[in-house]
Amino acid sequence: MTRPRVLAILLTVGAPAPLTAALSPWAPLLLLVATLAVYATVAASAAQRPAAIGLFTLCYQLGGAFGPAVAAMVALRG
Repeated sequence: MTRPRVLAILLTVGAPAPLTAALSPWAPLLLLVATLAVYATVAASAAQRPAAIGLFTLCYQLGGAFGPAVAAMVALRG
């Protein structure tokens, strides 16, 4: 794909994100978590910063992996 096409797709898919965050009941919690993640990476020393960012990324990806599985289990039990 060409660069302009990728940019157009990303903008189209990402445009509803602020609206979703504004209408979601979890928006304040997500804002708090994002703020803490930024604070943690800034507060880490230069030598530890890559590890701090890596751990945040790992937690983010694990949340994306396990979150739907846990939601499906809760939905099936309920």
